[in-house]
Amino acid sequence: MAFDTLSARLKLVAERSLNHCKARFGGNGVKIEEGISDAIMWRPSYYLKAGKYKIVAVEVEDNLYPESLKGAAHEISHFDSAVSVFQACTLEAYQNDPKHTKVNLLKSHGFGIITVDDDGVVAIQHTCVPLAQHISPDVLERDIRDLSKPLKVAFRAAHEVYHANEGQGLQEAGQIIEAMISSIASQAEKRNVISNATLGKALASQIDDLYAADTFKNHRAALGGARDFIKEFRNTASHPPKNAKQAAEKIRKCRKGFLDAISIATKLKGVASALGYQIKVHVT
Repeated sequence: MAFDTLSARLKLVAERSLNHCKARFGGNGVKIEEGISDAIMWRPSYYLKAGKYKIVAVEVEDNLYPESLKGAAHEISHFDSAVSVFQACTLEAYQNDPKHTKVNLLKSHGFGIITVDDDGVVAIQHTCVPLAQHISPDVLERDIRDLSKPLKVAFRAAHEVYHANEGQGLQEAGQIIEAMISSIASQAEKRNVISNATLGKALASQIDDLYAADTFKNHRAALGGARDFIKEFRNTASHPPKNAKQAAEKIRKCRKGFLDAISIATKLKGVASALGYQIKVHVT
């Protein structure tokens, strides 16, 4: 019988949470107490397919953030399928976590949390994305710390979109970079650093004209990075995957692209500050 290695109480958690996950994510490919792959040592309590290319795996355990999850995170993040991971526990264990210390660690590290009360009522306390996609709010805030307030607001909004849809989130981050370049180019034109004709060109050509201007000769690395990013992120964000491996690779590229966008934005802000430019962004 399924889940017979668990206590009666945790068996209820496993059975009720599994039914909830099947209703929420779909009941395809359900595996109980089996490994996801030889490449992942962790054997979840159960897992199932969520859509065409994603897997939802669940560890049933009242000990919050067990060692099994800590060890699995790295392997899952580099696996050839996108895997979202939840811990399912009793509502009592969730509520008794002092100051939600372990709960907050689970959330910060990209895990979701499902609870089941004594009556068998299931609640997803915290949802999650595939581990390969996860960018925690702490990492976001650390990386945007040197940006202006409007840029921070823009990246926080893009981050919310990213956690719902990695491709769209990357596109929004890319639009911030585009807006910054356009703002720099507009001010450069007003100072006669580039011609008015530049503003009517494609963004890559605007960057090329800025790159060629003597005023920007000490800032060509930042401009070159922005140009490479603009070319790359459009392909990454819009390219539809054809299989699970491609879907996982796209997620990893979108994550890298989102973080790269913040890095490039920080460098462009440095360029603007060095030249006395005031970057203004209007991203919808």
